[in-house]
Amino acid sequence: MKKSLVTMMAALMGVAYAGETTTAITTSQDFNRLSGAVHLGAGTAYTCHGYVPSRVAVQGEGCGMAALQLGYDFGKESAWSYTGALSYKAPMSGHTLYGNPAIQIAPGREIHPIGYKNIENEFLVRNGAKYTQQKWNVTLGHDFIQGGIAGVVAKHFNHRDHSRMQQVFTNFEVTPVAWFSADINCARAFDTMDGWWFEAHARLKAPIVGSPDDIKVAGIFEYGMSWTANFYESKHNACSNGTQAFWLKLSTPWFVNEAKNFILTPSVSVNWLGKGGMKANERSHARALGDKYVPFRNFAVVGDLTASYKF
Repeated sequence: MKKSLVTMMAALMGVAYAGETTTAITTSQDFNRLSGAVHLGAGTAYTCHGYVPSRVAVQGEGCGMAALQLGYDFGKESAWSYTGALSYKAPMSGHTLYGNPAIQIAPGREIHPIGYKNIENEFLVRNGAKYTQQKWNVTLGHDFIQGGIAGVVAKHFNHRDHSRMQQVFTNFEVTPVAWFSADINCARAFDTMDGWWFEAHARLKAPIVGSPDDIKVAGIFEYGMSWTANFYESKHNACSNGTQAFWLKLSTPWFVNEAKNFILTPSVSVNWLGKGGMKANERSHARALGDKYVPFRNFAVVGDLTASYKF
């Protein structure tokens, strides 16, 4: 069965505020094997892999987020660690995307009710093994995704009795100097939908208030992009292999207390669709049925605020 753009995105969606758990290699007496963080946040739009749904496609368009990160270092001298996360995303209001599932009221006659809730709240479980060296690290892991945009396509368009997705992924990150890092993530999705997704980031980091040894407010400037391979079409929409989205993001973490384990992070990003999303807009299921909206914005500005507690 051919696959759709939104399914591929959902299957490979990153963890909102629950990315890699940093586990430092140390030989000090205060070495802790177990570490983690709790995150609570809200954003002005529901996003995934740089895509931003259109205002009328997701009414209300905001998103609430929560995540728990855990890391476990296997030893003071060891570079191996466990990294995991539980993540929850709740689109606010509306909860419709890409047209509504058709309801047959007579043979050959269907209606598409406005306001039907077809985006489920998204729950994600991540488990991974991480190998760290001084200037690079690599993570191999598995994600289990329930709901989200995956639910729209899996349940309503592909007639599955569940809306889960799974993926295995590898992430390679380099930090050649303290103020710069870059990573690339390669994932293979399976269970309900299959396909490949790739995502890359480059980040510039610097203190805004304070010194490198005692940062009060930091600045992180990120460039990101995503692209696909083995991309599939479906009868509902058309897609395109290659670049899917670009974004520029500025985050300013504020280390609230002296221990620097309570952090407030406001962020703003500017997002552009790549050719896959633009083609989906041109051939959207909703437009084909005569409606005037398309699923994704070609351009969008997204803001969010996150509170984090590290332990």
